[in-house]
Amino acid sequence: MQGGGWNRPRARSRRMPMRLLPLLAVFTMAPLAACGQVEEAVDSAPVAAGLVARTLCTAIFVQGRPEEDVRPYELGPSLSPQLEMFKAEVDREKGEVTAGPGGMNFMTAGHTPGLGCAVARPGEGAGQPVKLTPDPRPWPQGDSLSAKPPAIPDAKGLDLAIADAFRPGSYGNPAVDPVTRSIVIIHQGKLLRAVSARGFTNLTPQYSASMAKTVSAALVGILAAEGKLTAADTDLLPEWRKNSADPRRAISIDNLLNMESGLDFNEDYGPGGDPARMLYAENSAALFAAAKPRRDAPGSRWYYSSGDTNILMRVARLKSGLPDDAWDRFPRTALFEPMNLRTALFEQDANGDFIGSTFLFMGALDWARFGLMLADGGQFEGKQIVPADWVARMSTPTALSEGRYSTQTWFRGGVPGQKARTLELAGFAGQYVTIVPETRTVIVRLGFQPDRSAWDQQRFLERVFKSLGVTAPAENRKTD
Repeated sequence: MQGGGWNRPRARSRRMPMRLLPLLAVFTMAPLAACGQVEEAVDSAPVAAGLVARTLCTAIFVQGRPEEDVRPYELGPSLSPQLEMFKAEVDREKGEVTAGPGGMNFMTAGHTPGLGCAVARPGEGAGQPVKLTPDPRPWPQGDSLSAKPPAIPDAKGLDLAIADAFRPGSYGNPAVDPVTRSIVIIHQGKLLRAVSARGFTNLTPQYSASMAKTVSAALVGILAAEGKLTAADTDLLPEWRKNSADPRRAISIDNLLNMESGLDFNEDYGPGGDPARMLYAENSAALFAAAKPRRDAPGSRWYYSSGDTNILMRVARLKSGLPDDAWDRFPRTALFEPMNLRTALFEQDANGDFIGSTFLFMGALDWARFGLMLADGGQFEGKQIVPADWVARMSTPTALSEGRYSTQTWFRGGVPGQKARTLELAGFAGQYVTIVPETRTVIVRLGFQPDRSAWDQQRFLERVFKSLGVTAPAENRKTD
């Protein structure tokens, strides 16, 4: 089936029967009432169950982490104190995790080897968690520290800045653990430092959150170079083409890339927002977002929308013309393997579309390789991976974003004396890859702490760049 639905046996979303919804309200309504969100109480339970099932599925079957290691962090009180009520059952033979309030079976996430986990998709076995040994070759082909690193004025200061990243209070609220998991420092293209917390390595596939958006844009750029699509393409989805008067037919790939679709998608991460439902309670993230009505004319307003990214990835799938099994392999064959990104795993939804907004898992060193490729104009070790003109597009902010965004990528402020702009991949709970092209500097920070008071990325960058003897880029964003 060309670009169609999932080609494996598909399960229906395992939701609570309607007759049990009144019982479900007992678990959800009381805590939400205090927030004035009683009307969202029933609808929030599928989201919470899907979040628990999917998060544990990936942690157990992809990262090799036990549930007790995940519960205090990815499913901890800093995200939502109500998640403790949602219990999980793990079926290691099938590769499935089922979760629900009070232990009731409510939502199931299934694992497919090589593709990770998806809500409402049957498992195809646990497989083996990604456990790689370091590639002994020198950076960037391998994982070894650069043999001839550049001299830096304050090596001890750099080490202290990194050590402090793992301690509460150094870059934020001293009462909140920043839960830093990995730090990687690249300068002048050389690997200077790569440090990970206990329980993680530099090769542990880690959650991208919205950093996946920039990788999605790179994949779209590769398809553009192959002649499969152009940024100007409109009439993108068959669901929009059913009605000749549907105003969404005017939305272009360019609009989706730049968060200018005009769709009425509510990027609110609370119980009533669209992202959580899209990611944890829907068979198709893209079609959920695509069903939203048009609010503004395409290209008339910038509005950050994870829905735009997931529509973009479905459009990319349709435009590619690839059969399902080839599309499943596309990120790996087009991007990951040519760059030796051995830890990368892009997860899909139950419909077989990559969830380009959120669910890419990759080790810290591989995030650094991706950042260095962008710093080098799309090249990796002399080979053009992403077209140079596409990287130039990604490096040019749009007017509607007031200089903060372009092509699924953020910008930090400028550095005096440098022409190239500082790019930044940024994601929920403290994921960052900061890229300064002119000095070939890439700073990776991975962790998981939803409380933003725990981590100030600008303070961290200022200390790191000072130790490197260069000026840190200024802050230029209002949101992650």
